[in-house]
Amino acid sequence: MSSQPPTGPPSGPVPRPSGPAPGPPPPSGSGAPRGGRPRKRTLIAAGAAAVVLALIVVLVVSLGGDGDDDGGSAVSPAPTDTKAAEAAAHAVATRVALAPPDWGSGFAQHKPYEVDPAPESLVRENCEFASRPSRIGTLASLQRNVTETASGIAGTSEVKVFTDEATAKQYLADARDNIHRCPDQFRGKERWNGVREASPPQLPGFDELVSEEGRQVVSANGAKVNDLYVIATGRDGRNILSAYVVGKADLDAQIQKYATDSLRKMHQRLEQQPEAVAGR
Repeated sequence: MSSQPPTGPPSGPVPRPSGPAPGPPPPSGSGAPRGGRPRKRTLIAAGAAAVVLALIVVLVVSLGGDGDDDGGSAVSPAPTDTKAAEAAAHAVATRVALAPPDWGSGFAQHKPYEVDPAPESLVRENCEFASRPSRIGTLASLQRNVTETASGIAGTSEVKVFTDEATAKQYLADARDNIHRCPDQFRGKERWNGVREASPPQLPGFDELVSEEGRQVVSANGAKVNDLYVIATGRDGRNILSAYVVGKADLDAQIQKYATDSLRKMHQRLEQQPEAVAGR
């Protein structure tokens, strides 16, 4: 799948990328052996350190690192205020993601109600559905989960804001890859069949639209089910909006309508956010 189910991310820790390989071990001896070799090594090390120091000085001067040169194309621009950008993006996500009343009467919060930050979905080569931390360039990633008591339909609204449009495009391309990787997917006892890319809803204002459909045939506790899910996702500039809806297969028309209406409502809200408009 290209998005997390409404019950939130998988239980257990989210896999983290492995860090850099450890450096070489420290010398085993506590002191230098006797004789002339240690002095020679010391002299060589001192000479090498002097060369490195000289190179650093040359680089600093050539790059304008002394602060005296106001111009020059080699001077790096000042870094953006990441904290401020993240705060602005999170404010947008908080206002755009849907609350239970936005879905309609009868909807209530579903635990966990908010997942913040929401991880990304991943379909492994063996067709296992999993999750991973947000990619570099993600400023905000918020998910809200709801359920309709009478019908049992569950829904998720998700808002992701990236630093630039290129990162948002790549995210959507990766989501498409998840859809096409395996028609049958699993996570623990859960099983999904017939995963495919479907015709997206015809909604104006988006740069890209993607829709996914499939059936869940085994629940998390191992029980057999026959549920239909729909994920409608749209990209507007650097913003990704997604509506995930799942319910009994005979509620197909309602599930499709909830997905379309929810995505439309989120986009309408996005257009009203000055921070989002400025960042496109």
